[in-house]
Amino acid sequence: MKRRVPHSKTSSKFSRPIGLDSKTWGNLAPILEALQQAQHQIGRFRFYDYLAAVYRTYQEWKDLGISKRMTRHLAVHFEIPRRKGTSPVRTLIDATFPALDPKQKSRWSRALEFAALTRTTPNDLPKLFKNHSGIAGCARFAAREKPKRDVYRNDWLDEQPVKRLARGIV
Repeated sequence: MKRRVPHSKTSSKFSRPIGLDSKTWGNLAPILEALQQAQHQIGRFRFYDYLAAVYRTYQEWKDLGISKRMTRHLAVHFEIPRRKGTSPVRTLIDATFPALDPKQKSRWSRALEFAALTRTTPNDLPKLFKNHSGIAGCARFAAREKPKRDVYRNDWLDEQPVKRLARGIV
């Protein structure tokens, strides 16, 4: 188990992992505070502030041109497995809310990718969710607008059927 170093600027419930610089931790602190507030609330809209905090941090890093570098840095310190094509938004969600269901993580990250595609500001994120049938609707639009993989498969159709002479099957 990793040792933790308490950080004085945030609440005492959060501790910075050893090796993680204070600037990166300062970017994560608002996300963790929003997550803590969301976990104490009740209702289906309770995680909107958390998602807005994640999206705000992602936008700041994207504007500075350091989003990929910072997410690699987070992945190393929080021991998050890196896969090809993993979004920086997904890495932020993995680092700040590791107990979340993988399907939910995927849905949230796709919804925030859709927000980035539409160039929505973090303050207008709840409005975007409302206009597109919630988080799942935004994730659906993101999957339609920018699919992760090519869904067209031409290898299922053979030009001519293969003859199997041994059994007499055409």
